Amino acid sequence: MEPIHILLLRPDSDDPAAVDQSLGARLAATHAPQCAEATIVEASFHHRDLGDLEKALRQQRGAVSAVVGATGVPESTRLGELADTMGLLCFVANNNPVVWQHRRHVFHIGLPSSQTAAAVAAQLQRLGCKRIALVHDRTEFQRRVAASMESAMQSRGAAVQQFEALTDATREGLSAFHPELVYVVFSSEEKALPVARAVRALGIGVPLLFGRSLMRRTFLDRLEAASGELWFVDMFSRLAPRDAAMQRFFGSLEQAGVSVPTANHAFGWDGMSFCAQALRAAGGAVDHALDYLQSGVEIGGVTGSCRFSRDNHNGRSGSGPTVITRWRDRRFEDV
Repeated sequence: MEPIHILLLRPDSDDPAAVDQSLGARLAATHAPQCAEATIVEASFHHRDLGDLEKALRQQRGAVSAVVGATGVPESTRLGELADTMGLLCFVANNNPVVWQHRRHVFHIGLPSSQTAAAVAAQLQRLGCKRIALVHDRTEFQRRVAASMESAMQSRGAAVQQFEALTDATREGLSAFHPELVYVVFSSEEKALPVARAVRALGIGVPLLFGRSLMRRTFLDRLEAASGELWFVDMFSRLAPRDAAMQRFFGSLEQAGVSVPTANHAFGWDGMSFCAQALRAAGGAVDHALDYLQSGVEIGGVTGSCRFSRDNHNGRSGSGPTVITRWRDRRFEDV
């Protein structure tokens, strides 16, 4: 069997997504059984510097068989292009299809926005929420998330209204809509927190729902001023890990001093685990690992299951691992 050497590549920044993904991947390399035969090498590049990313990757040429990127969309797109050229197996977390572009060597395992929206809509219908206000950012990504959510809820008979940010005019419209739930569709703590406080200041006491990217310790600690019912789109139950793999994931994060594992920890963990599993199944040969992944075999992880094919390097289907978690009295509850 050929040696399995995997590069963990990350930006030299304090971006929470990259930091969490890197830690998740690092812990998987140590604790996940799929990684038992793999050797992990780490390298970093200057944040948002694609030239430095290429330099860091080329320095490992011939020394590694694969790369796991704790990278954003532009960096992941360039990383995938380079990996394809260099013959490296590449895993990243992003669900944006621009990252893949039908490259044979690239697998991107993030949960698609449309899939998450459908799962959240089903959960909210079950909870009896029929009037949903969506307050979102002006970015293309947040508009797409809001549009997916609106479509999914309307298909289930709910009344939905979008509010792009909160201005004096939209505050009045939000109050007049009388929502049963306000979904704060922001991924930035600095933007989401003022919105939550503004909604409460309007006297709107219905549940506030936040996206899974905000389920992290720093944001939870800052939510005290936004009192009342607080819900999160989440990836897993915080009270009852579903299997031994999930227990191992939570236990490893706890040993590392992480009290609130995030979705990005999980994506980093699975990116490294999936990559190592494919190479191990292929005896360390990258071409055979690609055939293994595209064979349709189901690969399970803490972020749910993936079943890749030649036409689908995201591998997600169905409702995915989506639940609603309540944050109350500084503890978690399943909704």
